Amino acid sequence: MNSHIPTLLLREWMQHKRGWLIAAFAPPLLFLAMLPFGQVQGLPSEQRELVSLGMLLVSAGTVYAVSLLVALFQLPGLARRDAQDRSIEFWLSLPGRPSESVAATVLAHAWLAPLGGAVIGALFGLPIAISVVASEAGLGTAWAVHWGEVVSAALPLLARAFAGTVPLVLWLAPLVFTLMAASAWLKRLGTPLVLIGGGVAVTVLHKAYQIDWPLQALAGLNQRINHTLVNDPDSLMKALHSDVNLWTWALQDLGRTLAELASVQFVGWALVAAAGFALVVVKRGRGG
Repeated sequence: MNSHIPTLLLREWMQHKRGWLIAAFAPPLLFLAMLPFGQVQGLPSEQRELVSLGMLLVSAGTVYAVSLLVALFQLPGLARRDAQDRSIEFWLSLPGRPSESVAATVLAHAWLAPLGGAVIGALFGLPIAISVVASEAGLGTAWAVHWGEVVSAALPLLARAFAGTVPLVLWLAPLVFTLMAASAWLKRLGTPLVLIGGGVAVTVLHKAYQIDWPLQALAGLNQRINHTLVNDPDSLMKALHSDVNLWTWALQDLGRTLAELASVQFVGWALVAAAGFALVVVKRGRGG
């Protein structure tokens, strides 16, 4: 059976490209626009290459975070988008399956759009770093920085972070599909009911009944999410201040992140994600 996911991804692009482009381009462009009117102080006078590398990575990370937050805010409502604008009749008339439609929506919003934002942020990172150094220390100092070294050091770190977006989406999947399922079935009450009701339930179980496993499970999920883009920040700082090959470090750090997928915790959360996905698909298949 042919997959209709590429066509459905195109639908997401046509419908949401303006928001995605604004989320990706607005932060770096606003920063560059405000820089001439501000004053940069306190940058270290030594190791400017390392400081510039940090600014490049922060640029990529900031745009990725903004794009991902926009996606996570939108996704629960997208579970009932078709029922709201009645386009569900058209999409149900196509040979594609409801599961493809749901998968394409999450794939586009939770992975591809933020990843594209990270690439744009990384591309803006170099001019931002040059502008900041020039604003603080002068144009001559900015041109004296070995920008080739900055770029060569940034490439393995960016590759590591971009690869980490895949396990990040996998760990976020149970949260995303739970909220989408709640929104699909309970409409406007779904998301606040899950967030507030779930938070109250976990707190009551922990404090009133000393039942800690829900809190521990959520804490473990949060820890795994924090390990996706950089598993061991301390080893990264040591690598940056030594002669360690950053490509080797990136592969080792990614390996540690992928190893966390081979765990009972991941299997449990994957079952939660699968249940949420199934509920959204069933609701979509019923035309709601």
